[in-house]
Amino acid sequence: MRKTPLEHWISTKMFHGIGRRLTESDMRRFQLEKLRQTISYVKERSPFYRQRLEDSDARDLGNLSDMADLPLTSPQDLVENGLQMVCLSQSQIERVVTLQFPGMTGAPRRVYFSAEDLELTIDFFHCGMSTFVEPGQKVLIMMPGDLPGSVGDLLARALARMGAQGIVHGMVHDPTKAIHDIIRYEIDCLVGVPSQVISLARQPLAEEIPAGRIKSILLSADNVPSVVVRELRATWNCPVFTHYGSTEMGFGGGVECEASSGYHLREADLYFEIIDPDSGTPLPAGQKGEIVFTT
Repeated sequence: MRKTPLEHWISTKMFHGIGRRLTESDMRRFQLEKLRQTISYVKERSPFYRQRLEDSDARDLGNLSDMADLPLTSPQDLVENGLQMVCLSQSQIERVVTLQFPGMTGAPRRVYFSAEDLELTIDFFHCGMSTFVEPGQKVLIMMPGDLPGSVGDLLARALARMGAQGIVHGMVHDPTKAIHDIIRYEIDCLVGVPSQVISLARQPLAEEIPAGRIKSILLSADNVPSVVVRELRATWNCPVFTHYGSTEMGFGGGVECEASSGYHLREADLYFEIIDPDSGTPLPAGQKGEIVFTT
């Protein structure tokens, strides 16, 4: 079993291009220093955080457990104060993503990305996809990708860096067309939403896909039931990987390796905590709660 490439990637980011053995203590020291820098940065540049963190100081962050003393931000904060959170001039904003969900009333949430933010995501996608995609292979990206900076576009750009070809199909509205594209383009890897990928596998036309054609599958953007993973493995006789992320964290958060026993997180760019959803208090390792993260 191959070791995940994310470990070397994180180590290289932490040690300024010199990949070395990654230890837990090294990781936590790096994260603590970066979090201190972030607090100072946002207080200096963001009107929202200047007020929200007025009683907090980077020097008070003696260890990672002190993160519990910092206030949380919420989806409603994004709705009401989105532009006030931004730390750059509007001319430096490369991409704006508007989040409007079914049944959602009132103003939408907007998340703002600089060119540097998007580059960080491409870099993560590049490394994460190399877990199961080889140079020269073709990937059908069944995710939104029409707009520059969209998740499908970023993924295609990341694949190009590793000598693979990302073909942006978009969300699956016509399963027949998607299956024809798999056959026509000789697709090696599928990337898509679990419900849509399993729907493709259950189409009678899917039997026309040559045996061994699909070499790997990545499921993302929704909950991934284990029964879906098992059925896809059985149908196409290939490994199935899952990815965890959200728009607010720059799309990429964590991806499985060949062991298929949990996510390798993007820990050089994001700090994750599990909290009690009622009190906001961080929970001990192993307890279930709500995921929160800090860039």
